[in-house]
Formats: sequence, structure tokens, C-alpha cells
Amino acid sequence: IIQEPRSKNSSSSSSKASRIVFVGGYSGVGKSAVVADLVRQLKEDYNHGGKVVVCAWGKYSKLQSAAAPFSAISDALEQLVVVLTKDEYIDILKNLRKKLCDDDVRMAMTGTFPSVAPLFGPAESDPATKIATSMSQIREAFKEFMCCVCTCLQLPLIWSLDDLQWSDEASLELLKDVLSNKEPNNMLFIGAYRSNEVNE
Repeated sequence: IIQEPRSKNSSSSSSKASRIVFVGGYSGVGKSAVVADLVRQLKEDYNHGGKVVVCAWGKYSKLQSAAAPFSAISDALEQLVVVLTKDEYIDILKNLRKKLCDDDVRMAMTGTFPSVAPLFGPAESDPATKIATSMSQIREAFKEFMCCVCTCLQLPLIWSLDDLQWSDEASLELLKDVLSNKEPNNMLFIGAYRSNEVNE
């Protein structure tokens, strides 16, 4: 497991610092089990005092990635929506909707990831008048979206993507843009991949 600080200015003792963890190995060696056990331990460590760890998980497949860009990211976002729209997260959802007030972010995100629509409040303009037309718009919107989500959470968001060796180019571009930035903070990204298939 390789673990890196998200920012040179991040302190290891800071609960708001973000981290990136990559787990590599051959098929069947237990990468997914290692990640699942790590997430379970984190939940046990942090689920106290009324605070709950929010997890979002997605898995790429060789066939699906070729047909549907962002497939694992979409799956993870769907899980995030399911969690944040539960009654016990109503205060976080209200705060998140206040932060997600940019119509450009709304249109780029809901146009690319329709499942996130419930996390946005009422639109201030006609949805038909604005659409995401470029990858740069999607990247900026996704980065802003993730920053808002992580800022609203009490504990770091655990964002896990499996089988990264099969991720599509659009996903890699999106991930590189978000994970190489100093923001969002308050997030743990876990990426698992088959090290012998990364060049296939």
C-alpha cells in the first residue's frame, strides 16, 4: 500500500487532511479484501459520538468502461447520493445545497452524472439553457462538487475505486485533475488495480 499526503502543508494529525492510497497486485491476491478491511477498521475507529464515516465505492469492468465513460465514478456518486439523502443527514444535505448554488456546476454535474441531482437545490435558471459542452467544464464542476461535499462532512469521505487498470481515459483525466489538486480536503481516496494489467 502506498500512501501519500494530498498536500505538502497537510499535517498527519489533522482530521481535515486528505490522503491518496493505491493498492496494487495480481488478480486474486486479495486487494479488494485489504481495502474492505481498511474501510471497516476506519468505520469502527471513527463511528462514535454521533459522527458517521461516509463511503462511496465504484468498480470498473473491462466491457463497461469501453461503453460508458466514468462508470465507476458514477457508481460511487450514486452511493453517495443514497447516503446523503437519508433522514439522519438532512442537516448536511441542507448545507451542501447552499454551497452547490452555481448553475454551471449543476448543469455539468447533472448532465454527466444524473444521479447527483437530489444533492442540488432548485435551479435558478432554465436547465435547457445551459449544458456541459467540454471536458474542461466537467473537470471544473466535478472538482467544485467534491470540494463542497468534503467540506460539509464531519469526517473524511472515503472514496474507493476498484480495478483502475480498466478505467477509461475520461475517468483518468477527471481523477488526475481532482487528486493532484490541493483541494478537496477531508477525503481518503483508495484506488485498487491489477499491476500486471495497467498497460493493457
